[in-house]
Amino acid sequence: MLGVKNLHKSFGSNQVLKGIDFNVDEGEVIAIIGSSGSGKTTLLRCMAFLEQADDGIYTFDDLSKDIRTISRKEIKELRMKMGFVFQSFNLFRNKTALQNVMEGLIVARKMDREQARQISMAMLEKVGMTDRANYYPDQLSGGQQQRVAIARALAASPEVILFDEPTSALDPELTGEVLDVMVKLAEEGTTMVIVTHEMEFARNVADRVIFMENGVVVEEGPAQEILSNPKEEATRRFLRRILRNEEE
Repeated sequence: MLGVKNLHKSFGSNQVLKGIDFNVDEGEVIAIIGSSGSGKTTLLRCMAFLEQADDGIYTFDDLSKDIRTISRKEIKELRMKMGFVFQSFNLFRNKTALQNVMEGLIVARKMDREQARQISMAMLEKVGMTDRANYYPDQLSGGQQQRVAIARALAASPEVILFDEPTSALDPELTGEVLDVMVKLAEEGTTMVIVTHEMEFARNVADRVIFMENGVVVEEGPAQEILSNPKEEATRRFLRRILRNEEE
């Protein structure tokens, strides 16, 4: 469904992605794990064309193109098939929850305002936020803001949703409400790629886990297998460190 092959990305002299091969199938949930600076977020942003990769092959459904020759029109069409949930919510502060969800439907998809409102209210209901539809972001908790952001991503009926550490900006007590929504989406068969530090969530919800370090994929496989019995020493070292941090 969606994949990249031999993907490279540098920022100046800093090579962040060093030939990544990555694929996600329809209905699959993939968790990408790794230390800060390993390239996880850059990979996700390149897949969504929020960053332009330097080299590689990009595949989405029937389209397969060299990243260097892909056109702006093709990028726009690909973006319409994807939803993106940011770490820091990225909501418009001067718009209500409902207006934030409606915005993309009206502006990017030229949808009739009433139709956009109906779809947006349905998505807010899906994430348990209809009672906060007319609240502004500053009136919402972090968990509520992230649920609005997920509703916004869902509103466009994307084929895949990319999540960039969706709970890392949240207090621990607010993390659960966001993860509950994501569990529900996984149960409904939503295709998701999730950069996350929530190991228990990855173990229970993801089909596959990908461990990245220093811009390369070190290890990937079934979630239970990678998180319980990793083959690579780098993966074991990372998981030991995460476990120690959780215990402290």
